[in-house]
Amino acid sequence: MVTPSHLDYLRILERWPAYAERFWWNDPARPDLGCFGTGYNSWGVQTNQKYLGAMAILATHPELDEAAAGRSREAILDRALRALRYSLATHVSGDHHCSDGTRWGHTWISALGIERMMHGVEALEEHLTDADRAGLRRVLTSEADALLTMEVQGTKWARDGGNKPESNIWNGAILARVCHMYPDAPRVPDWMEKAHRFLMNGISIAADALDEREVAGRPVREWHVGPNFFDHYALDHHGYLNVGYMVICLSNIAFLHFACTTHGWTPPESLYHHAADLWDLVKRLVFADGRLLRIGGDSRQRYCYCQDYLIPALLYCAHHLDDAHATELEAGALDLIRQEQAASGDGSFHSLRLGRILEINPYYYTRLESDKAVVLSMGAYWRRRCRIAPTPVKVEYEDAVAGGWEEPEHGAVFHRSKRRLASWSWRAREAPQGLCLPPTSGHLAEWCENLGGRVRLLGEQGSRTVLEHQQWSFPGGFLTTGTMADSTKAVLPEGWISPERAAHRYAVAALPDDRTLVVLEYCRVGIRAYLTEAKGLKLNIPNDLFNDFRRTYRTASGVVVTTGDAAGSRSLESSWANIDDALGVVGLYGADSLWLFQAGRRRASGYGESLYYDEVCFPCRTGMWSVDPGSVILDCGSLVLSGVTAEETESAGQQAWVPACEDPLIRAVVVGGCDGHTYLLVVHFGDRETETAVELGERASAAVDLVSGTEVRLSAGRLALTLGSGEARLARLR
Repeated sequence: MVTPSHLDYLRILERWPAYAERFWWNDPARPDLGCFGTGYNSWGVQTNQKYLGAMAILATHPELDEAAAGRSREAILDRALRALRYSLATHVSGDHHCSDGTRWGHTWISALGIERMMHGVEALEEHLTDADRAGLRRVLTSEADALLTMEVQGTKWARDGGNKPESNIWNGAILARVCHMYPDAPRVPDWMEKAHRFLMNGISIAADALDEREVAGRPVREWHVGPNFFDHYALDHHGYLNVGYMVICLSNIAFLHFACTTHGWTPPESLYHHAADLWDLVKRLVFADGRLLRIGGDSRQRYCYCQDYLIPALLYCAHHLDDAHATELEAGALDLIRQEQAASGDGSFHSLRLGRILEINPYYYTRLESDKAVVLSMGAYWRRRCRIAPTPVKVEYEDAVAGGWEEPEHGAVFHRSKRRLASWSWRAREAPQGLCLPPTSGHLAEWCENLGGRVRLLGEQGSRTVLEHQQWSFPGGFLTTGTMADSTKAVLPEGWISPERAAHRYAVAALPDDRTLVVLEYCRVGIRAYLTEAKGLKLNIPNDLFNDFRRTYRTASGVVVTTGDAAGSRSLESSWANIDDALGVVGLYGADSLWLFQAGRRRASGYGESLYYDEVCFPCRTGMWSVDPGSVILDCGSLVLSGVTAEETESAGQQAWVPACEDPLIRAVVVGGCDGHTYLLVVHFGDRETETAVELGERASAAVDLVSGTEVRLSAGRLALTLGSGEARLARLR
């Protein structure tokens, strides 16, 4: 196992100052002050604070290579000190103002930038003047006083308005930090009391309300305000299953943890409340290559922000939790940053991939640059100052994270094994979202409506919503069914609003064969409708710098090689395709061929454009066309196969078949698993309960339900079933 050193972090970070200089601003009203970025309030202030944290570590690191940095140590130190003084002077307690004329501070988020810069301030200690130290005390105690009047909140659902896990942690952390830094301050007892309250309601769950265990002198239940996490540690932050903010919570624990380590402070007991429990889940939601496995998607730029703060979280888990695998994940996460910086070629982290954001919003672009800079500085500092020794690995990583997990209330489920990661989330950022790919290949993952297909009405202005869902886990896999409203608000100018909800139904099964995901879809419109898009399956294949802008598709009709920036749609003239000898897709019914769609521009969520990706669809139609009332828009079934070659993909297609069903709204497929077993998935896409039969002939004599474990004998090759609306059965045939 390769263990990153402080020099690995330093060598990447020291290439950045020369590039960052173009975003430096000298305050004309105060020549002693300056900042990185816009200098505006809110994220502008935090951008500058992260910059000063990064520059402080560079300036004080004994092994800085000035030639590589393109700046002298003295010049870098000057930038760090002037940025710090700008931050102190422009606070609400200060005597100056930000470049937008405002003053920052005393908000729910103002502690965050401070927490992210404090390792740098710590490194600058010998270079601070008495005025700097007085200014720092003024700002920190002012923020601590303001937090005494802030309400501590906790709700599981974001829609209820109180889902505040990450801010509760950073606000509790800064209060505890200030207590340690200024023990002579008169309000220390009040600050520490409020610190515990915030921290105990960071990673909080419903069971805390009844927990008699004592933390910080009181039972957990007395500290508890409300659950910010679901019972199995799913997080609904920003209104979707947000793996990224699970990481942000852990990263904010890391900042205070390492401050306590380097200063010799005793950490508040409340700091670690449920941190190990949350890590047990987050650890399973990281690809082996260090990329976050966002089973619920992402509202931000890919490979940014939460991905960056995985690094301090991993350092904490290695140092405090003695996790044997955190270090190898850290090495992968660090390499993702190194890879993108190398591709940019100018010392920046994002100028190649996120250049469009730079053109239209330097306020946000500099924020993204400073995120990577500051986490690199944390690695460079903490790995030099703290003993983060690798724990001997007793179990291989994929063995340690294997198995299933679900959060039924939130509609999320996954199963991970050595060959396949399969997941489904009904309340993803762009729902629904599924994944089926090798857990070693984060570069193959793109979240946006992945595996969810798409039907779009002309004039669509709404977003897809969940109408209903169910799911069941079993050893080796899962089954889930549900319905999305694909169209929620279609508007045509001059006054027409569509009453059509375009119900899109699904049955999805991860077979217990360590390879296969089955996706069946059905969408019908009730009125005459004008459409602009109808895509079945919609398997997203990233095609950007992390795979050298090149994908190879092997099909029955030949080999297709694509570059990420290509545009258009084409039939692959094949019912199966294999991508880079890693991922296979097979169309079972509903179209003559798979299609490849490319937008010709970077897409994905977040401000601006962040990732090129292809779409493999079955079927695919774009443009504008109209359909009659009652038309079926999608009626298709597909397989996605993880960790397969082209030959294995073709073979899987040959083994699969579609049996006849008595009811016209019953869909069934028979699939050969790579474990030697044969599986049957049946779903009822009608609105009423039905008694039906699936014709299996002589190919099976019995079916064992994988969810209930019951066995049903076939009669004359027919499997008789009673299915309610949207109900499905998954069985192993015998």
